[in-house]
Amino acid sequence: MRGGFGFVVLYNLTNINITERIREIATIKVLGFYDGEVAAYVFRENIILSILGSGAGLGLGLLLHSFVLGVIQTDEIMFGKGLPFWTFAVAFVMTVFFSILVNGIMYFRLKKVSMVESLKSIE
Repeated sequence: MRGGFGFVVLYNLTNINITERIREIATIKVLGFYDGEVAAYVFRENIILSILGSGAGLGLGLLLHSFVLGVIQTDEIMFGKGLPFWTFAVAFVMTVFFSILVNGIMYFRLKKVSMVESLKSIE
């Protein structure tokens, strides 16, 4: 369930990114870049941002976890504050995996960018 949510979020963010940059992508294609080079240009940014976002999210999640457990602790109930390392590793690997999967799916959308139609549109 959480993996599906992560996939949908990454898909939507990548879709918005490509939609917003359609003229830039078309210009790069007009300049003679191959489809693989255009995809590497766009998706390199997505991978880097996914890795940085995962790291920041894991750090902030650890702080939030500690805060919430400190707030809900009472004299009658005490929760364990330790989290095993593998939970962080799995979350990080899943995020990077879904990012790569979304990039693979969106590659076909990048191939369909029409150079002429995209450059004709006036904004």
